[in-house]
Amino acid sequence: MYSAHKRIAETAALAGVIMLESHAESYRVEDTVRRMLATSGLNITEVVSTTTGLYITLDDTNPDIETITIVRRITSRGNHLRKIYRVNNISRALTAKQISIEEAYQQLQLVDQLEYTPRQKNIANIILVVAFAILLGGNFGEVIVSIFAGAVIGYSTTIKDFFGMNEFIYGMMTTALVALIFPIVIYFIPYQISSDIIIISGLMPLYPGTAFMNGVRDTLKGDYNSGLARIADALVIALSLALGVVLGLSISGGVILFLSSI
Repeated sequence: MYSAHKRIAETAALAGVIMLESHAESYRVEDTVRRMLATSGLNITEVVSTTTGLYITLDDTNPDIETITIVRRITSRGNHLRKIYRVNNISRALTAKQISIEEAYQQLQLVDQLEYTPRQKNIANIILVVAFAILLGGNFGEVIVSIFAGAVIGYSTTIKDFFGMNEFIYGMMTTALVALIFPIVIYFIPYQISSDIIIISGLMPLYPGTAFMNGVRDTLKGDYNSGLARIADALVIALSLALGVVLGLSISGGVILFLSSI
């Protein structure tokens, strides 16, 4: 009995971790995990999720049942709506008894493998940056330059993973790079191009809009710890982006001023 309950707890914990790492709201994570734990038939199923942790307890009023407690630390977060969708489908299939707990566990382990490849993500980033350049009224030259800005944003994640950067350093480094390179490049282009449109378009994929909105939703739902933590996380990332832009523009401005004086 203990091993069966242990597997249910591990499966529910895996589902919760995937959802938290994908920026799912805390109330959604807790509801999904609690429903999966309920398939054990035990009376006590407690779940608490925050931005940085997941806490699960599976117990029963029967003293012969040993308490199972699982704690999972959440260290990486990103916007992965498709992962949330897949976990929800697996949870529904499990609670509807369409699949066994072992099948649910195996399918959850495959969720990450079914994610988009780095190349697909980079192409999506480029398309997103170009779309914002067009939305901001960019001309033909600005749209072309925004393609390269999108490539810098997309491939900067490779540098982040290689050096193991946290979100603050990554955000500041990437925005500083964009604000440093493109004003200087545009200076040498004999065509009317606004560096503001390029920089703003390049920053849009990095803004933590989803995290901030989920923080507001959790707060309105009464999950104050999780909500305020998400909002704080989003504000810290936004601050890193602002600092990066200031740093990059300060250096590029000095370089352009020096080039103009030659």
